[in-house]
Amino acid sequence: MNRRRWVRARLLAALAFGGAGAVLIAGCSSSSSPSLFPAVLDHPAPRDDTPLSPAQVKQATDSLVADRNRLCAEAMANGAPNATAANCGSGNTASTGTAQTAGGAAKP
Repeated sequence: MNRRRWVRARLLAALAFGGAGAVLIAGCSSSSSPSLFPAVLDHPAPRDDTPLSPAQVKQATDSLVADRNRLCAEAMANGAPNATAANCGSGNTASTGTAQTAGGAAKP
């Protein structure tokens, strides 16, 4: 009777170790589906596009400033409560260089 328990216990232990080993080995196998996380040494592909030229940066900046001024003018005309000259900016500050940076009053 004691011998049967011993055989059964060894058999269960062998199955447990075998199952744990199979799970560990299966976790290391590669799959054909893409991984959720990139590999450690993978590098992204080089970019095809080039950075903007200074003329393109100026054109984009001028376009954004014009859009901001147009939207602020529309908001002030419609009587929006937060549309004031201080909130909307005062003209094209990007080209004149008078825009205040974040963090308090202007330095002397």
